[in-house]
Amino acid sequence: MTGLAGLFSNRYQFDDIPDQRGKTALVTGGTSGIGASIAAGLATAGAKVYIVGATEEHARQTADSINAKIQQNSTGSPKFPSGEVVWKVLDLGDLSAVQAFAEGLMHELRIQTDQEGIPEMGMGSKGREKGTKVGGLNLLVCNAGIGVAPSGLTKDGLQNHWAINHLSHFLLTTTLLPLLQQTRALPGAKDGDVRIVLQSSELHRSTVPFDVKFEKRQEVEDGERDPNFLYSRSKLMMILFVKELARRVLTPAGDHILAIAVHPGAVATGQEAGLSQAYGLLGDALYAVSRVAFMSPDQGSESALWAATSPKPAQEMANYQGGYLRQPDDDLGTESGQAKDDKLARGLWELSKEAVKEVVGKEVPY
Repeated sequence: MTGLAGLFSNRYQFDDIPDQRGKTALVTGGTSGIGASIAAGLATAGAKVYIVGATEEHARQTADSINAKIQQNSTGSPKFPSGEVVWKVLDLGDLSAVQAFAEGLMHELRIQTDQEGIPEMGMGSKGREKGTKVGGLNLLVCNAGIGVAPSGLTKDGLQNHWAINHLSHFLLTTTLLPLLQQTRALPGAKDGDVRIVLQSSELHRSTVPFDVKFEKRQEVEDGERDPNFLYSRSKLMMILFVKELARRVLTPAGDHILAIAVHPGAVATGQEAGLSQAYGLLGDALYAVSRVAFMSPDQGSESALWAATSPKPAQEMANYQGGYLRQPDDDLGTESGQAKDDKLARGLWELSKEAVKEVVGKEVPY
């Protein structure tokens, strides 16, 4: 289903994705909707993709389904059946679990020397020689999140939109950064081979009329706000996070790792059902319209897939670093004035560091 919302968007379908063999990716929220489509696109192009979901049953079913389609050459672009999806379970509302997961993945994907080698890896591959460095993480796609739904508290007692949509990904990304940096430093790696993609939204603009400062924890912990505002503000956070990550960490290190925020488009993912809880009869009407007008998850995944795999951002790193895209191969600089505010970005980063230290006792070193 393309949907009315996607009729005039730039396209970047599975067939357009370059060879991803030898790359490893992590996709949060990869067990359904847009995240599952992102995982399928990357795996179809030959990548090993770790997906993260809240329940074992759902995560396992999604991984099994994608893997079966790859082997049956029926995902839409069966170029590289060596691609694979591996499932993991993680509650993003539990920051201690996020920290433990990231540290475990750091160990699992640690870079080491392969003493055996692989004579052949999939169709047309020459495999790898004995003594080759293996491991690493090439792509981190922070896609998971709750939609326009009533405010609540996470296991840590934090406001759920702030904690799940932003803070969990802040902790996950900053913990995994050393592994991403080591992956970029591998022999033969080039600028843009390692990327971080955050799922934002054009709804980040909905916060413009409001007084957003990110100066005190009380501001982000206040759940007595309209659900649309809480969701939209969390998507503003994703853009500000990418920009501050680029400014504070990636650019001083030489811009070797690319970080981009994207808008997926108006997509029917199933989260629209939360509108009914948030807005009653009006929400019911909006949900009914969304089923007809919105794009499919496959098309909704294309912005993130383009940001993660297209050669163009790697060729123009200085332009795309810390950028925001509304669609594949989009114009740059279209985000709101708030999303370009360096003071807001710095304030959000410091509040995030403060919350991580308080909840899990970790000092973020950036």
